Amino acid sequence: MNDQLTLSELNSLIKETLELSFPDHLWVIAEIGELKVNRSGHCYLELVEKNPLTDEIKARSRATIWSWQFRFIQPYFETTTGQSLQAGLKVMVSVSIEFHEVYGMSLNIKDIDPNYTLGDMARKRQEVVNRLIKEGVFEMNKEIPLADLPARIAIISSPTAAGYEDFMMQLKNNEAGYVFYTKLFPASMQGTDSSKSIVQALEYIYEWEEAFDAVVIIRGGGSQLDLSCFDDYDLALNIAQFPLPVLTGIGHEKDDSIADMVAHTKLKTPTAVAEFLIARFDEVATEINELERSFFSEVDQLISKEQTRLEQAFKFFKPLIKSKIEKTQMQLHHLAQGIQPLVNEMLDREKHKLEKHTNHFEFEVHSIFKLKMNQLKLFANKTEFASHLFHQKEAQLIEEKGHRLIQQTKSKIEAELNRLHWLEKTKELVDPGTILKRGFSITLKDGKALKNASLLKNGDELETIFSNGKVKSIVKK
Repeated sequence: MNDQLTLSELNSLIKETLELSFPDHLWVIAEIGELKVNRSGHCYLELVEKNPLTDEIKARSRATIWSWQFRFIQPYFETTTGQSLQAGLKVMVSVSIEFHEVYGMSLNIKDIDPNYTLGDMARKRQEVVNRLIKEGVFEMNKEIPLADLPARIAIISSPTAAGYEDFMMQLKNNEAGYVFYTKLFPASMQGTDSSKSIVQALEYIYEWEEAFDAVVIIRGGGSQLDLSCFDDYDLALNIAQFPLPVLTGIGHEKDDSIADMVAHTKLKTPTAVAEFLIARFDEVATEINELERSFFSEVDQLISKEQTRLEQAFKFFKPLIKSKIEKTQMQLHHLAQGIQPLVNEMLDREKHKLEKHTNHFEFEVHSIFKLKMNQLKLFANKTEFASHLFHQKEAQLIEEKGHRLIQQTKSKIEAELNRLHWLEKTKELVDPGTILKRGFSITLKDGKALKNASLLKNGDELETIFSNGKVKSIVKK
């Protein structure tokens, strides 16, 4: 046997061997490493197998789905799984092995089993959920209290998405006229890089955490295609641990995504998120209106009750005032009667003192005058030889002194009489009835005259006596 073969001979031998060794088609499990669709509609793939522990590629092979088959396989797979054929998906495909002497070996994909991909996706999804639960973060965002009036909203969405426009329209045009502050943090909401884009938007919001009450992640409606990013572990972890409540309105048609599961509140559509926020304001407005009605009702009842009590108190108070005035008038009368004898007694005593003093003074004057006259006569007898002229002059001087002494006595008496008259006037002036008639009043506390306002306090009861009656009052200030 000739051991030397040309390359084409070797490839032909390999091709023949493969055709004899393998049936028309085989079911192969692999992961899509790369996928491209050219203009003619042919789909070119690279299938790989990875080590589940190290993620290292263990096997690689080229594959092709011809355009006429791809037109049937693609919509069937997407409709069944809700996912588009893309890199990263694990698939089970029916293939035939083809070997070309020039292009080498490739796999011709004739069919695909979407149920296998669904099972793998569900398994991966459940693994993410279990991991979040095991790490203790699955319910963290739900435990963050949402503000009663969440008016400051950070929005993560594509700026051109119809869902974003619907959300803003609903929020701004609410019937009650509530005002919301919104800030858009743009992100890609579909595709392989969408989860990273959303996480980056969350990081931007985190830097301004104090400026917002909640975060809203919204995406327009549509099919389930290109929504696998919302099952991403990193995105779900960031949402679960975010310090602000996260509300989702992603527009899923079927099952909730993991992002929905870990979010504080999950709503189906962007419009539903806006309605939820408006409803929070409506709840608070209803509570405020109810409190206002309750408050005014209680105030009206209290006013009515106090008015009734005041009317009843006035009915009882009026006779008490009258009785108190009469009692005080009687006390004042008794007081005046008690003062009058004291004044009369004082006047009589002073008058008696004055009369006694006057009598004593006159007696002394006459005694002195008589004594002087006797002395003068004695002196005259002893000095008869003095000239008559000197005698007359001396007598005249004595007479003048006597006259002056009498005049002084009369002046003293008149002064005492005037003082007595003044005392009588003073008595009249200090009479309580006269004082009250002049516009003055007497204020009593506990039956005693009040002389110092600093002794009073709020709530003290006072009685004021006038010339024609009495008044009872309460200290307020």
